[in-house]
Amino acid sequence: MTRLYSFALALLLSGCAYPNQFRNVRTDSAHAILVGDGVTVMHINDQPTSFWRCRERFRVPPGATTLLTVAGHWDIQSYAVLPFTAEAGHTYSLSRQSTDGSDRVVLRDGSERIVAQAERQQPK
Repeated sequence: MTRLYSFALALLLSGCAYPNQFRNVRTDSAHAILVGDGVTVMHINDQPTSFWRCRERFRVPPGATTLLTVAGHWDIQSYAVLPFTAEAGHTYSLSRQSTDGSDRVVLRDGSERIVAQAERQQPK
């Protein structure tokens, strides 16, 4: 009976993926790690991330990469597309930064150097 429940759960979860959904790069392939710290990654390379994920940690392929992000819990803020070049073996941290009246998301590499940043989008 337990096997039946496991099979049903696996079938349900696999059926929840949508077309063109971002998939993590295999662990045995060259990849970079992207970690969202208080920022939600909505799209990676124009592919939506899974709604069913439990954390903001992704394996991305090396090369040109674009991110679409949002931040906040009650007052959700959207940000401009964030382009950067992912390097295999590197870890990138994405966080929100609010200073002097500006609000942006900032992408840093393992040495805390700013790699890219995107300003908050104004409501239309």
